[in-house]
Order: sequence, then structure tokens, then C-alpha cells
Amino acid sequence: MKNRPEFSVILLLVSILFTSSTVFAQPEPIRLKTEKVLTGNWDYYIERVIDARPPGQVYANLWYKDVSGKMKSYPSDLSGGSKIALSNFMINGLPRNTEGRPLNIRILECIIRESNESTHVSGQLTLKVQFEFEKDWGTQPLTTYSMNLKYTRSINNLEYIEPALRKVLGNSLKYIHNWMKKEATTNILLAKGLKLSFRNYQEQDPDTVYYQKGRSLSFNDFQAKPPQNTRFQAAIFPSFGYDMQREFKGGLIQVQIVLKVYMIRSASWAFPMIKSTYSLNHEQRHFDLVKLISERFKLKLLSEKLNPDNYEGIINFEYLEFYREMNRLQQRYDQETNHGINKAKQDDWNRWIDSQLNARLIAGKD
Repeated sequence: MKNRPEFSVILLLVSILFTSSTVFAQPEPIRLKTEKVLTGNWDYYIERVIDARPPGQVYANLWYKDVSGKMKSYPSDLSGGSKIALSNFMINGLPRNTEGRPLNIRILECIIRESNESTHVSGQLTLKVQFEFEKDWGTQPLTTYSMNLKYTRSINNLEYIEPALRKVLGNSLKYIHNWMKKEATTNILLAKGLKLSFRNYQEQDPDTVYYQKGRSLSFNDFQAKPPQNTRFQAAIFPSFGYDMQREFKGGLIQVQIVLKVYMIRSASWAFPMIKSTYSLNHEQRHFDLVKLISERFKLKLLSEKLNPDNYEGIINFEYLEFYREMNRLQQRYDQETNHGINKAKQDDWNRWIDSQLNARLIAGKD
């Protein structure tokens, strides 16, 4: 995920200083009103609010003048508790389309601190929240928002605090709405799904033969010098791999797997005296078996329920599984045909490989 700078707003609001000398007992907790900050029909909603503030932190320290005229500071909370009040406001502040994607809001800081300035009170309301998706594997942070709102008030005018708090909370909801609109088509974290496609790599280079339908091997592709003291008459070194190309388009992660089925010329060899059509066919079938495994790998991935959160791990896991299967199948092929010496078994394998490849290529539309 890209590191995005924290969005900060600093506002300075100066209220009218009341000179009233009214005195009263310690005020009641602030009653936070709920309101619909924005209306509309979007593909996301606020599912839950997580209170991640430090345990035991006092929500507000407010000043007032008691019945004797003495200035006092007292700890205050929202009516019903700030955790519940903040959650109710955030969840109900935006349209609740539960068919859309659920967003969480993690409250990192929400606090009011005041100081007595003799004739008036100076205060600061601080909010910091993180917006995130909750995934099967854990939490995916999206962006953070913070705002500091400074104010002044007369000593016994507490009516300004609740509207100021609603303003700060409402601005955070407006921020995530605008962020979602802006990032929807460009931020891969907001992908709604995944589209998988495949392509066979067929470009050739001097030392590598990539598998091509209709392009059979020739002994010119066996360019290594035969080793001394070997009991084999020929050897081919085929394998397969893949490249993964990704693009975020139309709200989907477009993933293309480029399959590479190949043999290495400089690692493959054959003695001149065994260069016959029959012996070449045995080596060709080694190459065909790798192609068959790559098609099985392809069809396995198409059957998986891949999503933006799990596709990389699943693709890599399945590749390793089919790579091991390729080695097992190659070993079994050589054992049963005795490296091509058993002609009856070779014929059986020829027919089986052809039938399997034809079925796979038709299913895979190669």
C-alpha cells in the first residue's frame, strides 16, 4: 500500500465572550446528537467503530464557575459514555447500505482539553481516526484523518462544545467519502474483485525453446556435450514457470499469468549414434509432459476462488505443487518406459499423453 500523508486541518474558531456572571453547579455530561452528515447510495458503509484510545484516558477536562464563584476544572464524558456516543454518531452519520463494503473506523484519539484564561476558557478538540477494511486475515488500513479545532468561550457557556464536536466528527465522515470517490479507480486496496487470464510465452531465444503448438523438437535443440561415463543416451532439461502481470482496472485486479514451458538447449544432449525418430520422440514426450502439467496448473487456478487478498499466495502455492507433480510424472515416465527402451510402454505413454494434452488444450482453449 502507498504511504499516504495524514490529512490534518487546523481551525481557529473564536466564540463571543459572554460576560454573564451566572454561576451553577457542575454541568451534566455533554449529550452528543446524531445526524445524517451525508446522504446518497454508495457501495460502502460504516460497519463498526473501534475505540483504540488509551485505556482510562479522560475524554474532556472542562472549566466552570461553581456556586461560590470559584473556577474549577472537572473531568467530563459524553452522555452514555464517549465510546457508545461516538460509535452511534459515526455509524449513523452515513447511509447504511449493507450490500456494500464494510468500513471500520478506529478512533485513535478524541479528546477535549481546556485551560482557564481568567476571563474566558481556551480549548482544543482533537480527533484522529483510521479508516480500514477488516479482512479474513486481519485489518487493512486505508487512510487516516486528524483535525484540531481550537475555540474560546465564556466560563459558563458550554453550549458551543457539542456542535463543535459534531462538526469535527462530521468532517471525518466527509473526508472518507471524498477519499473513497477519489481512490476508487486507482487504489488497488479498494479492488472489488479479481479477473484471471492466461497467456503462453512463445518468444524464442538462442538458448531456450519455448513450447509451441506445432513446433516439435529436433536434435539441433540438443546442444550440450554428452557427459562421460553416463548410462543414458540422451537427456533433455524441460521445465515451466510463470510471470504475473497485474493491472487495476474497472475496480478489478486484472491478473494475467504468462506461462513459460521451455527446454534449455545448452543443458540438453544426445549421443550421435542414437539420433533417430524414435529416440527423439521419447525426449519430445518429456517436453509434452511439462506442457500437460502447466495446463493442469492453469485449470486448477481457474477453479479456485481467488480474491484480491489471497490470489498471490494461492498461485505460488499451486505452482510449487504442480512443479513437484511435474518431477514425479517425469520420473514415472522414465521408469515405466525404461528411458524409452520398453517400446510397448512407450506406445502406451504416447497415446496417453496425446489424449491428455488434447483434452487439456481444448478445455483451456489454447
